[in-house]
Amino acid sequence: MLVQALVDLICQRTSFVLKETEIDRFLLMLADYGIKSENEFADSFFGEYEGNEDDVLQQFVQDWCALAKGCLPKQLLKQNDSAKLWHELIQFDFHRFVFNGNTYFFKRNY
Repeated sequence: MLVQALVDLICQRTSFVLKETEIDRFLLMLADYGIKSENEFADSFFGEYEGNEDDVLQQFVQDWCALAKGCLPKQLLKQNDSAKLWHELIQFDFHRFVFNGNTYFFKRNY
């Protein structure tokens, strides 16, 4: 019953994890990151992005900066180097993994 609640939430929140075999593999990958319940998924899931290239990282960093706008120094937000922001700051707060050619971001601390 608990696993089904997690599967249902994955199906609601993601667009690219569709087939039963994909869901099973996705669950195993989540478990590697310590995400094993519906609540852990709900609390840690940040986003799903189509693709796995640099433009995905750039879009994620832009989305994150928009949410963190009031919490970060303006000079930091003015940096246009998404890769630098990711490597120097953001990666410490998020897990990033590619699954079936798409990129998923989960908060490390939830």
